[in-house]
Amino acid sequence: MRKATDYRSRRVGAWRLRVSPEHWSDDLQEKVLTLVAAQAPSKHPQTMAIDVPAGQNGKRFYLKIFHDGGPLIGIKDIFRPSKAFRFWRQGVALASAGFNVPETIGAGEVRRFRVVRRSFVLTAKVDGWPLPVFLADLVNTRERLTTKRNGLMQLARLIQRLHRYGFVHGDLIASNLLVVVADSRELSFYFMDNDRTHWFPGWLPQSLWKRNLIQLNRMPLPGITLQDRMRFLCAYLGQSHLSRREREFARWIENKTRQRRYECDGVDPTLSFRKLMHWNADVE
Repeated sequence: MRKATDYRSRRVGAWRLRVSPEHWSDDLQEKVLTLVAAQAPSKHPQTMAIDVPAGQNGKRFYLKIFHDGGPLIGIKDIFRPSKAFRFWRQGVALASAGFNVPETIGAGEVRRFRVVRRSFVLTAKVDGWPLPVFLADLVNTRERLTTKRNGLMQLARLIQRLHRYGFVHGDLIASNLLVVVADSRELSFYFMDNDRTHWFPGWLPQSLWKRNLIQLNRMPLPGITLQDRMRFLCAYLGQSHLSRREREFARWIENKTRQRRYECDGVDPTLSFRKLMHWNADVE
């Protein structure tokens, strides 16, 4: 289990780095910093795969680059770590708590007058599939029903534990969950894109965990029915049957999901919930 103290600080010109000494090298450093410098400014983060050394025998990493977020974000960044260092810090915290995340190989930021101009994070490849891709492939397998239901229960308990530990994921959409299948057919779930994940102490009342349930519920998914969504909620709440209060909470989630489907995907929110959440391969 990797800890923050396992990483080493480096200065390379204007760059401030935190790197894993086991995997970081001067050659890798030169390749990463050259790629980061070559990217044109962008409003959105950029992600690219790199192989070191190049070719089929290389080890694959993923480089995520964060650009200047504008004046308002720049002011905020004066008083907080960059997105890359937040990504690294939260990844270490999640791993320390027993959750699966891609291993961070290195992170870096460059500032000017304390304002973050550019930052990056480099992670090791995880051999898995984004949850929607895994589910689409699962539809055509013989053991799909058992695997789907067991996996949903496992995922619901995992999200429940995440929240009980005080973590709230910044963007818990289905595509930010990576599914890894072991030789024994057991599933493991990895949390991706953790730069906006936060941890809150147990004594601090907060309800941001509800936002994660809306994020996870928003996307229609292959083979996932309304009954599956209710099974997931029951498992998350630790109940076999929902009480009146919990049924009201389920209706609240439905209403919020309708709102998000309209805001993010332009779907008519007055449709029946079954049609609203129906997965269409031609659309998705």
